[in-house]
Amino acid sequence: MQDTAMNLTNTNTTELKALVQLLDDPDITVFSQIEERILNFGNDAIAVLEDNTSYKSDKEISNRIDRIIKKIQFNSIYTELVDWKHNDQANLFEAVLSISAMQYPKMDVLVLRKMMDRITRDVWLEMNEELTPLEKVQIFNHIFFGTYKFYGNKGNLSSPQNSLIKDVLESKKGNSVSISILYLEIARRLNMPIYGVDLPQNFVLAYVNDESVLSANHRVLFYINPFNEGIIFTKKDIDAFLKQISEKPRKEYYQVCDNVSVVKRLLTELVESFSAVGEEETAETYKRLSKAID
Repeated sequence: MQDTAMNLTNTNTTELKALVQLLDDPDITVFSQIEERILNFGNDAIAVLEDNTSYKSDKEISNRIDRIIKKIQFNSIYTELVDWKHNDQANLFEAVLSISAMQYPKMDVLVLRKMMDRITRDVWLEMNEELTPLEKVQIFNHIFFGTYKFYGNKGNLSSPQNSLIKDVLESKKGNSVSISILYLEIARRLNMPIYGVDLPQNFVLAYVNDESVLSANHRVLFYINPFNEGIIFTKKDIDAFLKQISEKPRKEYYQVCDNVSVVKRLLTELVESFSAVGEEETAETYKRLSKAID
């Protein structure tokens, strides 16, 4: 997620303010043309829209301005995700920050980045090259789950906050996907060969050998379940889980997935969560957002 700076010239600001003053036009065709011109200013238009004197005093204008602001924010985040898919897939954290910004457009991204830096540093301080993969994960789990107290929110699975990384970092609780994403990001920064595994009704991680994860030669050493405090398990446990939920085994349930698949799964969780709590409009927004990485 990129930090947005104001880039308006004085001429552009004057033009934008003039357009905002016309938002009360009763002619829908005229309004649509005005809206389109405002949308072309992108994020720079938001502050001017919010400063409009009618924003809080006139309900109709306020509703129009709110809708325009949401469209601007959506377009910006959609573009960020498109750029991420094509240029920065390795950096999973930036993608989920953008997704959280849909709900929290004024969140302090710097604070969230510093939180991740702090956790990563504390895990790194306990690591050394002599440790086995299993020992490294045990240390990782001790810091992440023991020291920082992250945990899977089993008591309220349908809460959308479980999938919004801002809420997860602040509350220390999330669902199987969001907790795994934090785990994955820290592992990436520490050059640990840990990747996502997209299971039905769950999301877990795999620790692979040193072969390229894109190669057919890579081998899963063991699996990790961040939703259950990083417990280690094997292929046989996945077999048992699939049998328990009456799901036939499929190749992809045992293999690692790429970061685009991880983000798609997070967006699916958000769509389902917002639908479950009756916020269908927000659910539809996230459904449209997922098309950015199709």
